[in-house]
Formats: sequence, structure tokens, C-alpha cells
Amino acid sequence: MVLIAVIISLAIERIWDALVDLRAFAWFERYTQRFRAGLGTGRVWDGPLGVFLVLLIPLLVVALLQQALAGLWGLLAFVFAVIVLLFSLGPRDLDADVQRFLNAWEQGNEEKARAAARHITGLLNEPADAAALGRAVLEGIVVAAHERIIGVIFWFALLGPLGALLFRLSCELKNKYQHGGEQGGFAQAALVLHGVLSWLPCRLTVLGFALTGSFADAMRRWREEAPLWERDWLAGNRQVLVAGGLGALQADQELSDEEAGGVSTLQVRAALAMVWRALLLLVAVIAVMTLVAWAA
Repeated sequence: MVLIAVIISLAIERIWDALVDLRAFAWFERYTQRFRAGLGTGRVWDGPLGVFLVLLIPLLVVALLQQALAGLWGLLAFVFAVIVLLFSLGPRDLDADVQRFLNAWEQGNEEKARAAARHITGLLNEPADAAALGRAVLEGIVVAAHERIIGVIFWFALLGPLGALLFRLSCELKNKYQHGGEQGGFAQAALVLHGVLSWLPCRLTVLGFALTGSFADAMRRWREEAPLWERDWLAGNRQVLVAGGLGALQADQELSDEEAGGVSTLQVRAALAMVWRALLLLVAVIAVMTLVAWAA
């Protein structure tokens, strides 16, 4: 059922453009602010316990609904699982964001290209230099592939709709606190949670990049530039994704002299194609595991 749910969700995402608007998580930010205000300012709430309590209610609602629907009719539970997975992906469409960036850049519309780049990279202020912008977009694509798609599917395969929503909500908390707007214990706990949840799937993502790109270069860059263990969970996971992803693309540390005057659209397209190959590989692995489970 996991395989079918993943295929249906990915297919719907490709054809239903309105999903981007429906998958807005502004409600979760408002809910988090009000919940934290209700907890008060005590130190006991400003840390892992506060994060746990904030996530508990939405996750509990999903778990109870899944259980209730499974008890009524298995098909309803499956449909519910597909809906949760569908709305846990993204929330933006990576392919659409990259295409908007490429179209704007090739048309010479730098303002629109930079706006699209911000959606890809998640940076508040993108690099002013064109070559640096190109590298930031490449890095943003390999990181977003994990954050928006592969990480969600990994946790869905492991824990069902509960896992998919848990990972998405951890990403939303990470996006809110990673730029240092708040330095308290709650923010730090939220970043650590996301780092812990990302540790394994981000490395599996890099393995997928390696198997669908240049394996030797991906492994070499991963080994040289990303330590196995990193005290900063968030930075360490990003290092792994960037090193392995750019290695699989055989992208140099700096853009070549030929590309120094602008963004390499060929590299950007190659990065997006590699993401889709890695995703297809993941679906194939899930398919094999499903067949093995059925045969057992």
C-alpha cells in the first residue's frame, strides 16, 4: 500500500498545480505561536518538551483519524494516508520553481530569476554575483529534493502518514528558526529534531544521487567535505547533501571560467534531472521491498 500511495501522490502532484496554494502551512505557524503563548515563558517549556507538546496535537489527530478509518474501512484509511502524504510533500513544487528560474534567467529577467532562486534556496538574501547565484541554486536543488520529497517519502514508508506529517512539521519549524530569528531553547530543540529526523534520509538521498550520477565523485566529495558526525545536526546534514549532490553532478567547487559570467543552466537542468532519477530509484526500491513483503 505504501508503494501505491507514493505513486498516486507523486502523480497528483505533477498534474494539480493548485496544490501549492492548498499546502500553505501558515496555520501551523499561528498554531505554534498561540500554543507557546499558552504554555508561558517558563524554562521547562523552552526546549524539547515545548517542541514535543507543540507537535503532539496535530500528530495525535492524524494518528487517531488513521486508526478510526482503518477500523471502519481499510480503503478510507488508504485514501486518508494518500491525502496526508500529498499535503506533506513540498509545500512548493521543486520542478516548477526550477523551471521558473530557468525561464526567467534565459529571458534575461534577473529580478524574476532571483525571486525564483529564493524559493529554491530558502535564502533570505541570495548572492549578488551571478556565478555564486548559480552555485546557490544547485545547492538549493539537492537540499530541496530531500526536504520537499525524499525525506517525506522515507518517513511515510517508515511510519505511514504520521511519519510524513512529522517530517513536514519539523521542516516548517526548521525554516522558521534556522536563520537565527530566535535563539532560545525551543528554537534549538526544533533544529535538533529536524537534524535527527534528516540524518538517515539525507544520506540515503546522497546515495541515490551517487547511483544515478557520478558515484565515484559523489563518494569522494562526501568523504572529503562532510564528516560522518557533526555537532551541528542541521549544518552537518546540509554538508552531506551539498557535497554528495554536487559530486554526483561532477560540478566543480567553483564554476568554470566559461561559466563565470553567469548561471550554468545546463548544470541546473542536470541537477533537476538527477533528482528525478534518484526519486525513481527510491520508488523502485519501495517496489522491491513491497514484492518481498508480499512473497514472505
